[in-house]
Amino acid sequence: MDKFKVLIVDDSKTIHYEIENTIKNITVENIPIEIYHSYSYSDSTKIYNPGKYALVLTDLVMEEDNSGIKVINYIRNELSDEITRVALMTANPEKVPQDILIKDYQINAYIEKKTMNDFSLKLTVLSLLRAYKDMIAFEKAIKSIDHVIQNSNRMDLEELLIETFFQLRSFLSLKMPNIEIQGKIYVDKQQIFPPKSVKHIRTSLSLKYTFEEEISGKNVKLILESSKQLNDIDKDYIRALLSNLKQSYFYSTLSSVENELVYRLANLIETRSEETGKHVERVSEISYILACEYGFAEKEAQLIKNASGLHDVGKVGIPDHILNKPAKLTDEEFSIMKEHTLIGFELLRNSHLKVFELGAVISLQHHERWDGNGYPYGLTKEEITPEARIVQVADVFEALTHDRCYRPAWPVEKAIEYMRDMKGKQFDPNLIEIFDRKLPDILDLFETLK
Repeated sequence: MDKFKVLIVDDSKTIHYEIENTIKNITVENIPIEIYHSYSYSDSTKIYNPGKYALVLTDLVMEEDNSGIKVINYIRNELSDEITRVALMTANPEKVPQDILIKDYQINAYIEKKTMNDFSLKLTVLSLLRAYKDMIAFEKAIKSIDHVIQNSNRMDLEELLIETFFQLRSFLSLKMPNIEIQGKIYVDKQQIFPPKSVKHIRTSLSLKYTFEEEISGKNVKLILESSKQLNDIDKDYIRALLSNLKQSYFYSTLSSVENELVYRLANLIETRSEETGKHVERVSEISYILACEYGFAEKEAQLIKNASGLHDVGKVGIPDHILNKPAKLTDEEFSIMKEHTLIGFELLRNSHLKVFELGAVISLQHHERWDGNGYPYGLTKEEITPEARIVQVADVFEALTHDRCYRPAWPVEKAIEYMRDMKGKQFDPNLIEIFDRKLPDILDLFETLK
């Protein structure tokens, strides 16, 4: 990614000039932006290509009062572009559709021109571009895992390891633009990559990281040389992927593989939302307890446990200033926050791996309510999958009993009272009965996973 491409759609040349003049020098991790211009809905459909733009800033009222909504509908529904970030701008807030805060428009930011200033515009653009970059990196990580594991039983070990290295390098390059990465791979102390016939290019890369794993009875060593420091999450991600290759070399699905890798992916999101990684682990363990008592077989309960950790992956696409706001969200901000269910579904749904397929459904439905007052689709009762209903109970109780950026933890007794009060409203009544029966186990779990 050499530049972030930003498209401005507005019928006022003055607005184009003001926005471009304000944001033209913005960079995200030293990546500059490149600005494109369109002056109407019909004009935008002629130049828009899925995957080309990181961000679209579109006016609401152009040739028609709802032209901006048509632009967004074209991007999201006609072209199925879920990754590009979209901000809706207007000088006529009275013309904003009345259902914009409840209907699924998949808008990522809302800007009123009358109150827009240089600082707020720059903040919005920076937040959306960072979210876009993280979504691309996360999508790449999912595809990398999917590709390697799907092909692991068709490759010999050396081919699989080399493919894994290139997937890791692509992922780290997307996550940290302009990073330089070289690598060496050894199997039983014999260098298999790069081939000895290829001379190693001398560089100034001073950071070196070594990872070892026993795979198929052979000692595998991966040495990475990097121009940028890898953080603990990056290193854990690499270790987890190598660890899972040990299993996936023999299996084509993650059903037999430990959930360590899912935790690492989920923790990429938790670090952005300033929540401890223990949140993911606690939700997963509570989900497992409830799933077993609900009647799922051990293998299915284990899959729910693994997939539950992905319930909030869609938060990767939510701007930081909304995700970590230390106060109650406005209606406009909450409508944007709700999009994380759809974002998570889109990121995970095309995987061939069962844990990601189930994770996609859980991500989409874990904020639906038994009484139909949830989101994004207002599903009711059994329209919501049992897995999503289980994870919702686990997620809500864990969240209530632990600190969040916008409020301190509730006392356990108050949280339990809330769960019972919401029986048949927010939660499946049967699951709250199960929750009550398994409450001692859940509270013991909290003591273990402090």
